[in-house]
Amino acid sequence: MGLSASAPASTEALHGLVLGGGVDVDPQRFGAAQKLRYAYDDARDAMELAWLDRAAEADLPTLGICRGAQLMNVAAGGTLHLDLPSRFGWAAYPQHWLRQSYFRKWINVAPGTRLHAVLGVERLRVNSVHSQAIDAVGAGLVVSAREENGIAQVIERPDAAFWIGVQFHPEFLIRSVPCRRLFRSFVSAASEHKRASPGRARSGHGADPTRLSSAGGAALDSLR
Repeated sequence: MGLSASAPASTEALHGLVLGGGVDVDPQRFGAAQKLRYAYDDARDAMELAWLDRAAEADLPTLGICRGAQLMNVAAGGTLHLDLPSRFGWAAYPQHWLRQSYFRKWINVAPGTRLHAVLGVERLRVNSVHSQAIDAVGAGLVVSAREENGIAQVIERPDAAFWIGVQFHPEFLIRSVPCRRLFRSFVSAASEHKRASPGRARSGHGADPTRLSSAGGAALDSLR
């Protein structure tokens, strides 16, 4: 099931939320200045922030991808690095989409985190399709993976059933076993949420709660 700023409402029978990639989060939401002549999507920001509040209240399994992870951090009071090439000029961050498609970098996974339990590895090669990243970490969140240069690549909420935000795009890394484990773990958490909520009958809309995504969210058909 997909949500968009033009159609933000949905049924009560939801058991998993994916926030996908897209345009930059409006920096005014964490006290920074906007970029000149940049088309922010305030309607989408507002919709997804509202869904994050709802997901947190219901302990809904939530997976944020790229922009989604950044928004999860902003929702918790965190901030973002607005321009990685200027802040970390010595780091290799490809800007052209073709180079981004093939570029890979190592991230280090913190032992003892939910991410470590899900992926089963302490190091992972990921893509780099972002020009911003998490800076100050929001309340209740911890960084569970970083690049070699220290930039946060994954955040999670330890007290939640499943609340993970990844800066990279695992849906583009379909041959990566750890990335497939990430999606399977999310689907499993959503299924468990459904089993634990017997009173929430699915409506006639035909929505599959384990495939809920916002605009740009990852399709999970192949994991079912």
